[in-house]
Amino acid sequence: MNKKELIIISIIFTLASVWYVLSLNANKLPDANSRASVYHNDKEILNIDMNVNDTYVVNGELGDVVIEVLDKQIRVAEEVSPLNYCSLQGWVDKTNVPIICLPNRIMVVIEGEHNNPEDDITTQLRKTAHYNL
Repeated sequence: MNKKELIIISIIFTLASVWYVLSLNANKLPDANSRASVYHNDKEILNIDMNVNDTYVVNGELGDVVIEVLDKQIRVAEEVSPLNYCSLQGWVDKTNVPIICLPNRIMVVIEGEHNNPEDDITTQLRKTAHYNL
């Protein structure tokens, strides 16, 4: 290997290491006081305690969306949409990993007690002009 190849490999390794360390902090397991927020058209319509196993029904654009909480995990159990992508996303148990149901204009996200609002996925989505949830 020549000097240029070693420099390129070093840069790639450094960038990969930094990316890995940053990704570890991005999605944390929910803490004891975690809640999940359900948004419809960018407005919070439901706030769910992640410590209580229960089923919730919210109205989406195409019909009812059934949200299930079990063992500090959350999912869209049933919904009315053309391809059922919302329910296919499955269980989510980490903060800032959204379940997005665009046909119904519903978004579900677990929010930890100590989240920085600027790191919150809903804040990031609101800042993006191309998304109109």
